[in-house]
Amino acid sequence: MPLITDKPPQNVIDEIKKLRNYLDTDNDAKIPKKQDDNILIATWNIRAFGNLTKKWEATSNDSPKRDLHSLLCIIEIIKSFDVIAVQEVKNNIKCLRDTLRILGEEWSFIMTDVTKGDAGNGERLAFIFNTKRVKLSGLACEIVIPREQLLKIAPDALDRQFARTPYAVGFKRKDKTFVLLTLHVLYGDDTADRVPELKAIADWMYDWAKQLKRWKQSLIILGDFNIERKNDEAYKAFVSNGLHIPEEIRDLPSTIFKELKLYDQIAWYKNKSGKSQINLDFQTGGIIDFRGHVLAERDYSLSKLSFRISDHFPLWCEFKV
Repeated sequence: MPLITDKPPQNVIDEIKKLRNYLDTDNDAKIPKKQDDNILIATWNIRAFGNLTKKWEATSNDSPKRDLHSLLCIIEIIKSFDVIAVQEVKNNIKCLRDTLRILGEEWSFIMTDVTKGDAGNGERLAFIFNTKRVKLSGLACEIVIPREQLLKIAPDALDRQFARTPYAVGFKRKDKTFVLLTLHVLYGDDTADRVPELKAIADWMYDWAKQLKRWKQSLIILGDFNIERKNDEAYKAFVSNGLHIPEEIRDLPSTIFKELKLYDQIAWYKNKSGKSQINLDFQTGGIIDFRGHVLAERDYSLSKLSFRISDHFPLWCEFKV
């Protein structure tokens, strides 16, 4: 049984080289180079990022379908960033553990425990980060909304806490301290089911962002918000208190399928005069459309590709520090 640390077959080596070239020099998303004065922050819902089939190519009888070849492609994409929020990390962390083995000692991670219950879907939230580029500031917490704040939304709003509790972690890059808050909003049966969670997080984070600003720290919110489209009720709830989504990434597709969904976002607050409430200088952002650049020789359908890589694109932003 092969291991992720074994030398891959030549066809896998060749494809990873082509993928790296796409990410470094010929990519549609134009990912900036890592420099002394910038930081690259990303979010990626990696579908069911849990167990792993220890073969270079999983067969039709294997479960899960994600194999060593697929995981090397995912790892190569993760390398493009300094810190990445990952949603759908599962109870079984074989994929995460092998990812860190390949990334090496310069990389680390921090994550939540599994969210129990059907709505939680056995998921964790995690951050993977390059320790030579960012350091932990010391803060790591899960968010619980006070009851009095929930009652301001509606008498029955969010009568439970979050299906998957939002997770905030503080990082430092040079003299800048910033808090990244990631979450995976409950999908529900329709858009209305997501509004209470989005409204609660937007209201609570508005107050927290102002407090962090006084401490010369930044709050950046990123993750899978399950927003269907711009200006639907979920979107309006998300931006209700001044959350700013840069126009460079605001309307980018989130999923590998044909539907234009805006599930994944990176956002921060602006005050009433339009001044940013973060101490990082936003430069640009984009997605990585990995279709055609990973597992290309296998000619998978998009559905099959989604179980091996993901059904979501990585979304990223570059900031100057």
